[in-house]
Amino acid sequence: MKGTHSLHRALVGAFSKAATAGPSRSIARALPSTTVSRHSFSNLPNFAAPATRARIAPPARLFITSSRCSQGRYEEYTDVPEGYTKPQSSRSQRPWYKSPATLILGFIPIFTFGLGYWQIKRLKWKVSLIEELEDKLSRDPLRLPRNINMDVLPEFDFRLVLVKGTFDHSRTMFVGPRVRDGVIGYHVVVPFRRSEGGGMVLVNRGFVDEKKILGQGEGRRLKDEAIVDGQTEFVTLLPRIYPPNAFTPKNVPEKGSWFHVNPAQMAEWVSGKAGVEALGLTDKEDHYTPSAGVAESVKGMLNGKGGRESERVLPVYLEEVFDGNVGEAATKVAQGIPVGRAATIELRNQHAVYAATWFSLSACTAVMFGLLVRRGRG
Repeated sequence: MKGTHSLHRALVGAFSKAATAGPSRSIARALPSTTVSRHSFSNLPNFAAPATRARIAPPARLFITSSRCSQGRYEEYTDVPEGYTKPQSSRSQRPWYKSPATLILGFIPIFTFGLGYWQIKRLKWKVSLIEELEDKLSRDPLRLPRNINMDVLPEFDFRLVLVKGTFDHSRTMFVGPRVRDGVIGYHVVVPFRRSEGGGMVLVNRGFVDEKKILGQGEGRRLKDEAIVDGQTEFVTLLPRIYPPNAFTPKNVPEKGSWFHVNPAQMAEWVSGKAGVEALGLTDKEDHYTPSAGVAESVKGMLNGKGGRESERVLPVYLEEVFDGNVGEAATKVAQGIPVGRAATIELRNQHAVYAATWFSLSACTAVMFGLLVRRGRG
């Protein structure tokens, strides 16, 4: 009995060695010749050596117990035992050129370079525009004709205009608030009656400190020393009117709130306020031709009530020119006297800075993209 148990342990060890050696080895070959003989198999009850060469499964899948061997058979276990880690198959990685980071980083240099090129084109356009406007400013001032053709008026923007006549301060409008040299104030827009006739125009007399304005709302007015009485002659500038941005509030004429310059709206308001009636019916010599942009405003003037035809206000907007120095301007502001604009071009030209910014960003991202490609290939 003791010999039987020893032989049993030897057989179990032989099966284990055969399993480790590989599936092509037989159990008989794995057994040591000095330990087990052919005669030993015949003396074992209920246990027989395999008649043919046994195929042993891989080590990770073959487990033989002593109870199975004692009954004369072995079994292949297909379940993974507890604590055994199955080797993972290596997945194929995504190519470096298909990575989202690579695609985005490759697109940024192209996009920013295009923006830089666009800013260069804008720079050339802005320089050309400034040269054109400076050429207009260098010309001698012109006089407004009695009959103003609104269709051709935009062709004379940034031209100096000499006007002569009187102000109507009873219909003064304050546009703002605005800031000048750290002082908060308003621009004073006053109807101007031309001495040659043909209808009044709107003249922006310039900036005035809000603390020097008397009254509130629609009843605001300038100080007496700031009011120009009698006939006067001075140089103005015909500016280019730009539409307000989305953040600028709408004008409220009923409350005297003017946040941006709108010549058509202003002319309609002050003309109705003066009580204009039958515009153009009493003056046969005036062949005023409104453009499409102000046609509706002029129609509104025609519907006014009462008054004189000579009090009508045309949607022509001029800005008074101030040719003094900074000290004189500060003195006028302190006295509450409006200070006009300088006869200069006030157009921002930052396109060169923008172009340099975009080109620099394009160069930096291009270098980063090159390093990423080099690392991906390596």
